[in-house]
Amino acid sequence: MPAGAPVPSPLVAGDTRPVAQRAVSGQVKGGEPEDGTGDEQHVAPRHQSVERALAVLAAFDDVRAELGVGELSRSLGLHKSTVSRLAATLERSRFLRRHKDRYRLGTEVVRLGAVALASFDLVTSMRPAMERISELCGETINLAVADGDWVLNIAEVPSTYILSSSGGWSGRRTAPHAVANGKVLLAYGALRLPDGAVLERYTPRTITSRAELAAELAAARDRGYATAVCELEEGLVAVAAPVLDADGRCVAALSVSGPESRLGPEHLERLGKLVGSA
Repeated sequence: MPAGAPVPSPLVAGDTRPVAQRAVSGQVKGGEPEDGTGDEQHVAPRHQSVERALAVLAAFDDVRAELGVGELSRSLGLHKSTVSRLAATLERSRFLRRHKDRYRLGTEVVRLGAVALASFDLVTSMRPAMERISELCGETINLAVADGDWVLNIAEVPSTYILSSSGGWSGRRTAPHAVANGKVLLAYGALRLPDGAVLERYTPRTITSRAELAAELAAARDRGYATAVCELEEGLVAVAAPVLDADGRCVAALSVSGPESRLGPEHLERLGKLVGSA
């Protein structure tokens, strides 16, 4: 889903890592040996260098906001000297910025992200509905789409409450089985879990059974919305409904989230219908 996906390469079957990371780990034909012995012996094709640079950028996320050369080397399966050269090039172009002996994403990534969101027709078209729901309930409103096997939050209207679930959800990926918008995307066919994928447990209430999840998705389709009560994080409750295109296909999920203290069971049906009417 994110623009700028790397050029497809022949990959080892069954490898579930992001394409950009698989493409640089020596599992692509013509890839670099992990011990770096090929560094001085051949110049990588231009597309391979681009894939490696993209993989460096893709290694950062909301959990790993700061990484060192050694961490990037181990994560990507590249020699430290290769990673160091890539990081230096990205730093000069402001895609990375150095903090002591580690790197963070740079201002150019922020600029391009803002441009991408501004040009995303879905965000533009859904913004009025998101703001209207925010005015009616005061809770955090999120718009999310499928991103490979994950859910990607692409727009947010923060809560008007001091105690809230707002906190920079835009750009964050979450596991679909543990969040309301992910359940919607699964229930309506915008996203599917890979065969054999393990449903990771985040809290005692996270659904980790395929059969239980299937029943939950069926219920979401019947009532038109999905819920997640303390399944991703203790105290976090959300309800979400599908966003359908002109052909009736689910292209996104719209959610309301907030603390369990305000979003009790008696509120979920009302909020589910509110989001579904957007």
